[in-house]
Amino acid sequence: MTTITSPTKTKDAPEKRVPSYLTSFKLPTSALEKRQTTIGGSDINILASADEARITRLYEEKCGLVEPEDLSTVWPVLMGWTTEQLNTAWFGYKHQLVVENQQLVIQSKKLPFMRCTLDGSLPDWEGAQSVFDAKFTLGRPLKGEAWADVVPRLVKTYSPQLHWNGRLLEEHTGKPTKFGILSIIRGGDAPTTHVIKLDKHYTDHLIDLATEFMHAVETGEPPYIPIPLDAPVPMDERVQYDMGEHKKASDWKRHAETYVQTYGAAQSFKQAETAIKKLVPHDASQASGNGISVRVAKNNSKRIDIDE
Repeated sequence: MTTITSPTKTKDAPEKRVPSYLTSFKLPTSALEKRQTTIGGSDINILASADEARITRLYEEKCGLVEPEDLSTVWPVLMGWTTEQLNTAWFGYKHQLVVENQQLVIQSKKLPFMRCTLDGSLPDWEGAQSVFDAKFTLGRPLKGEAWADVVPRLVKTYSPQLHWNGRLLEEHTGKPTKFGILSIIRGGDAPTTHVIKLDKHYTDHLIDLATEFMHAVETGEPPYIPIPLDAPVPMDERVQYDMGEHKKASDWKRHAETYVQTYGAAQSFKQAETAIKKLVPHDASQASGNGISVRVAKNNSKRIDIDE
């Protein structure tokens, strides 16, 4: 009997040939160089994730210590790229809207490290300019995650990119950007639409993260790993929780009991604080007595201290 064995690969064996179609979405060298000195939408998703391994990898790429990851044969990435135009066209058809500014590259003049390539924008979504992004997911849950939790997780994951792109679109057009619109293809299902109301304070938080990160890149310091701040969740996708059944039930119980026990005292404290500040004479720089002192600032704000 003849035994057939598979050929053994050698160090000199040629690499697999990658069809041109799979590499046609790669950016030219000039665009890659531009990305190395800026923070784009996908970059801000990484920084906001507080994932140390991913942030460190991004830092190494920006510093030129490692080559950018080759995504030309990563199936989900290829599917996202291949379905983007279909996703966008389907969204326009379903909502009878024209998606503008497709593939528009915007770089901030105020903060040059801010940059993005838009999937598109909408001039009028519920009366306001909005930024649009088309995404694809295989739709599989993570370990310990329910199927129903997949899309809400993705909306949260891509929320930083929508806020980032929205701020850049706002600067580019001079008009407020109120909403971020995600159109998500899950597996073979038709796209679903998810609307996020953009939050200025969260956007400012993202800009602070990027500023810290780019400072580290420029100085060669280790990258800053932030404490994660939850992205805003669309109201129609929020759920009710019984915290007695939650994984943080013991912490909730402890703080809830303290809150209930001190509620009356806290209300009395607020009432006394307001009354004391009203009793301070209008020409006083300080008022003291019965164990407390009230200091009056130049802007007439008042601070109460307990005397030692």
